Amino acid sequence: MVDHIPLQELIEFTRDGEWGNGEPADDLVKMAVIRGTDFASVRGGDVSSVPIRYIPKKAADRKALRPGDLVIETAGGTKDQPTGRTLYLPERVFDALGVPVTCASFSRFLRVRPAVVDPRYLFWYLQSIYAAGQMLPYHIQHTGVARFQYTDFASQWRIPVPAMDHQLEVAEVLCSFDEKIELNRRMNETLEAMAQAIFRDWFVDFGPTRRKTEGATDPVEIIGGLVTDPGQARQLADLFPASFGGTGMPEDWRPGRLEDVLELAYGKSLTRTDRRDGPYPVYGSGGIGGWHDAALVRGPSVIVGRKGTVGSLYWEDRDFYPIDTVFYVKSLLPMTFCYYLLQTLGLEGMNTDAAVPGLNRSNAYRLDITIAEPAIIRAFHAHAGLWRQKIATNVTENETLAATRDLLLPKLMSGAIRLRKAERQLEAAQ
Repeated sequence: MVDHIPLQELIEFTRDGEWGNGEPADDLVKMAVIRGTDFASVRGGDVSSVPIRYIPKKAADRKALRPGDLVIETAGGTKDQPTGRTLYLPERVFDALGVPVTCASFSRFLRVRPAVVDPRYLFWYLQSIYAAGQMLPYHIQHTGVARFQYTDFASQWRIPVPAMDHQLEVAEVLCSFDEKIELNRRMNETLEAMAQAIFRDWFVDFGPTRRKTEGATDPVEIIGGLVTDPGQARQLADLFPASFGGTGMPEDWRPGRLEDVLELAYGKSLTRTDRRDGPYPVYGSGGIGGWHDAALVRGPSVIVGRKGTVGSLYWEDRDFYPIDTVFYVKSLLPMTFCYYLLQTLGLEGMNTDAAVPGLNRSNAYRLDITIAEPAIIRAFHAHAGLWRQKIATNVTENETLAATRDLLLPKLMSGAIRLRKAERQLEAAQ
């Protein structure tokens, strides 16, 4: 028989968060402060969005988080994303942040009684009832900021608490989905960094030509160690000139402007009333902002923020709909080359001071670039294209893993599905 225990009886310690100051001062402690807007990225292993703040020492001592704590969003939220979201904090989050951690003042943290409930199990249970809309009655919107009535929720809501071994088994299965998603995300970061490194070495630093002029003869060394197969390295090394021309570029390369290699085409306005749900992502300067039943551009292509988040860059393999706050890239050159070229040009710093701030296309077109021999551009695409294919595969797998996890979550919590079957579905989703 499963006991049903009020949430407040499962909690050993809880406090509201703290926002603190933006600048250091005496008696202030440097801390990473996790906000509700950081929940999704932190859960996926990415802590880059978490701000560093300075908290009064007395508050910092009382409100420092520990591995195993949960954070619940108690204020803010939107109509489509009500308050009550939760986040579980494993030790790897603290390792990644490298400084003491607390949560923002629109949240509170929960430290469970570990002899009674596993914190991961409690997190997944809260996730399941949030997704089912069962926490909505505690989301109150009068005027101003919406609030989550935590005190009422904690005293009234009874949590099913099975035997500890069952809690641990459920948590392990569900956490395995998130761990695989994070592994794929980290692999994609590595692949992306490899493509960025090889582009910068070949087309910005002129590494292969420079190493040739310095006397390097080993093809792997000439290519900078980024390609380790001797045969492939030899083929690549032979493509690069052995000297620099009068322009300071490798021999036979030439200076150009961005307009020589690509077009920044305007997106198209799409109002909410015109938008109809479908399979095609809708891109604004902040990324995917919805879905539509028709595409404007065939992928793969690159989206460039024009207004709002100026200079933001997104790669999209699928067909998509770019709205009027972005450009999308058209080019006869490989799209991989265009994408990594745009990353080197500092577009994010080109916000104009016009009446409507944004990225001026004419200014972008005038940016100086180096135009390499076509064979070298094709060689770059051959390598970077394979890495982008692997990135796309990992993204698709992550979408499948997340969808399978979310489908299993309420069934596992209710006992409608056995753990062994859930494990088989995890294997099938990979």
